[in-house]
Amino acid sequence: MQTSANTGGDPVSPGSFERAKAIETPIRLRRADLFMLSLPMCRTFKSAYGASAGMKRAILVRLEDEDGTVGWGEAPAPERPVYGTDTPEGTWSVLADLILPGVMARTFSGPSQLAKTWEDLLGQHYAKHAAESASWAIASEKIGVPLALMWGGVRARIPVGESFSIYDNIELLLEEIALRLQEGFSRIKLKIAPGWDVSVVSAVKNAFPETPLSVDANCGYTVESGPWKELDDFDLLMIEQPLPGDALIELSTLQSTLQTPICLDESATGYNTTRTALHLGAGRIVNIKPPRLGGLLECFAVHDLCVDLEVPAWCGGTLETGIGRGFNLALASLPGFTMHADMSPARIFYEEDLVEPTFDIELDGCISVPSRPGNGFPVVPERVERLAIRKWSIGSTK
Repeated sequence: MQTSANTGGDPVSPGSFERAKAIETPIRLRRADLFMLSLPMCRTFKSAYGASAGMKRAILVRLEDEDGTVGWGEAPAPERPVYGTDTPEGTWSVLADLILPGVMARTFSGPSQLAKTWEDLLGQHYAKHAAESASWAIASEKIGVPLALMWGGVRARIPVGESFSIYDNIELLLEEIALRLQEGFSRIKLKIAPGWDVSVVSAVKNAFPETPLSVDANCGYTVESGPWKELDDFDLLMIEQPLPGDALIELSTLQSTLQTPICLDESATGYNTTRTALHLGAGRIVNIKPPRLGGLLECFAVHDLCVDLEVPAWCGGTLETGIGRGFNLALASLPGFTMHADMSPARIFYEEDLVEPTFDIELDGCISVPSRPGNGFPVVPERVERLAIRKWSIGSTK
């Protein structure tokens, strides 16, 4: 993690990372709970990695301060370690065996100091993010200030786009896009893979010529196999992660041949890797996803890096419920997030959300940033209990 928000050039005022590190409110945890949930999905979402359908597992962390203040965090780890190395089982084990026992009955000055207890753990990004998020919710509740304002957010409403999966045919895709545009979404992102790329982009571009359009390849191509010239001719906002995340040299070579910016997703796994990728010219835009980066502090660091380098950034999602989306929306309010966020309401993927009230897009294409302290959207414990297939706790409620 970076130690300074300024990466070079003229001095700047403290960025979001330094601001967050300076936030102090005593946290002393008396109880921690883990819930593994099986969430009924109302649709199939397919990308180059495969399909999510039927039921999706998610892990929730509930932390309780000694004064009774409660905070929730979410780890939406995918079933298979294809997007990253994290899985639900691994995330559960790290939280129960390593992270949560190490933070019980100790006094921390705030979330930043608490997060230092697991700095030595390699990887385990989803587990780290869930625990850190819950501590930020506690700090926000105790201070009485919403997360966005506490972190220095500058927007009360976030412009959002929608990500469209790989469909059985183009006609179904076009119908879905038309529906989402009517609801207010104002940017289209298409998942692509070999065999579902140029003809699909062409059809969408012809059907919705005025709507900003990007594609997301989820590491599905090589420099040689991709239809780069054809995609470059479509005047896209970006081509997101066309090559494997660690192929920084190849990404740099590809970017040098394209007018279209490459957006770093799987390549942006932390501050140092993102800085290296940008230095090599492997991309010109950064997608900041809190679970992938391993916590909000790391997100602040990457955000400040992008601000310093004048690199556009935006906040992506990983099929979170309203618990995880609350943190994403607050994060997207920071000044460096200059592009549409991926912030699908839970209703698009799940039969019900875990928060009430939940959020939805408004007709002008924006979603309001949560204005309540703590988790922003009130968590419904009864729904968590009903959907839980495994539970674990440490500490006591008294």
